[in-house]
Amino acid sequence: MKKYTPTMLILLAFFTVTFANAQGPEAEAIETSETYSNVTAKDFENRAIKALDPNGFMYEFKNLNINTPYSEHATAFFRDKIIVSSAKKIGAFFTKKDKNTNEGFHNLYCGDLNQKGDIRNLVNFSRAINTRENHEGSVALSNEQNVVFFTRSVEENGQHNLKIFRAEMPEYEWTNFEMLPFNQVGYSIENPVLSPDNKTIYFSSNIPGSLGGYDLFSVKINEDGTYSEPKNLGNEINTHKDERFPYVMGDNSALYFSSNGHYNLGGLDVFESKIIDGKFNFPVNMGSSLNSTEDDFGFLMDQSNSGFFTSNRAGGKGGNDIYYFKREKTTQVLQGTIVDYKTNMILPNATVTVVDTYGRVVDKITTDEKGVFTTTVIPYNSYTLHASKDGFIETEEDFESFRGDDFKHKMTIKLPQAKAEIVQEEEKLVIKIENIYFDYNKWVIKDESTLSLNKIIDVLTENPEMKIEINAHTDTRGRASYNYSLSNKRAASAKAYLIANGVDASRLVSNGYGETQPKENCGSKCSEAQHETNRRIEFIIVE
Repeated sequence: MKKYTPTMLILLAFFTVTFANAQGPEAEAIETSETYSNVTAKDFENRAIKALDPNGFMYEFKNLNINTPYSEHATAFFRDKIIVSSAKKIGAFFTKKDKNTNEGFHNLYCGDLNQKGDIRNLVNFSRAINTRENHEGSVALSNEQNVVFFTRSVEENGQHNLKIFRAEMPEYEWTNFEMLPFNQVGYSIENPVLSPDNKTIYFSSNIPGSLGGYDLFSVKINEDGTYSEPKNLGNEINTHKDERFPYVMGDNSALYFSSNGHYNLGGLDVFESKIIDGKFNFPVNMGSSLNSTEDDFGFLMDQSNSGFFTSNRAGGKGGNDIYYFKREKTTQVLQGTIVDYKTNMILPNATVTVVDTYGRVVDKITTDEKGVFTTTVIPYNSYTLHASKDGFIETEEDFESFRGDDFKHKMTIKLPQAKAEIVQEEEKLVIKIENIYFDYNKWVIKDESTLSLNKIIDVLTENPEMKIEINAHTDTRGRASYNYSLSNKRAASAKAYLIANGVDASRLVSNGYGETQPKENCGSKCSEAQHETNRRIEFIIVE
């Protein structure tokens, strides 16, 4: 098997289909702690791919028949078609060759789309736009499809630098061409894309003000048709290396772009930045089910989770190839258990509120009889879980779903108990704790309620002279005589537990009052919450 040599381990400079800079950024050495002779090409690729999992989506993609031995790049959807930039030959020969690439200059073509993602019948997109001695690259179209922004190379000091142009189609052909005023001599401004409201142009450029290499910028389109000064999207998006090929979803939910500066598999990888309240959030690598160790860029996607990207990965037809993809979300589950902090006893009927990183409540769950809650999470997202239960101190736990494949996360949240309080209620002094739970029509104390009764023991231990009455009450459902008997049995069960755990019987009196002393006087119209309030055990201090 072929070994890597130091020369082979140098990353090739990015070869963009738009040829913004024929020289490309400087190549950078890959650092490794092992000797090069021990690292095979396959080893290196496998390690890189394992470093990033699929990131919440599984992509299926295919190389398209329209690809040639030259470079192709899908640039924009146009009605029910797609616009492609290609360096392919026209007829038997190139009309002109770019001496920097030894390929023909890129022109724009338009092809039909079918439901399988195939592109058919490529034809010249516009004879008014395409030229013989310049590259025509990325395209952005207005919502009405009658205004186009596109990149065209301009030769400056022997080098082809891309500039953004604008044209209109009042009837049947593109006209009124202009090079936009924020282009700058000696720099490339490329890959334009419009915001969904058509009020902002995003683009990539190496103009002054970039953090390094190519950065993503935005320009506002003013109501009078003028343009604001370019604004760098900031270090949340941009790095000291290259960020290129922006694409904004039609619902303004996310920005996609390619970068070799963020954590990646090698070369340019496709990243997603969620747009929340108009702000770009930290970009996430789209994972190893899409990206490769080579350059992956030019990501376009419609609302049906299918689209196109461009790559020079192994197995292509030559140069940069266009790939059609479909993607499906992976399913991730977070299963947790709520337990008592000291004893690890499971806690049923605890409430777990799941809040995402933007402060939005995304789920609210009650633990089952085994203290378990289940919710779904989005890969590569952060959450805060607020766990609470009557009689316990609310606890927050952070959770990060740093996996991208189908997976079940598990966690345990421990709740500390709140101490019992001595409070005045009406004319009675009571030891205040949470409700004591019994199974329906039963008088055996549930395990979780022994934790509550332990609080009573603590108060009685701290106050050795204190005596209490244990008064049990039921709701109004069922026969009064049955409720009276049931409440006496429940009070007696609580008393027996306290005695079994060291409290002298002489300090305890138990009484059952059935349904005769409801806290909620709602009669036959009680809600379930009111019934629960009426079902209670009170601990009254008598001495």
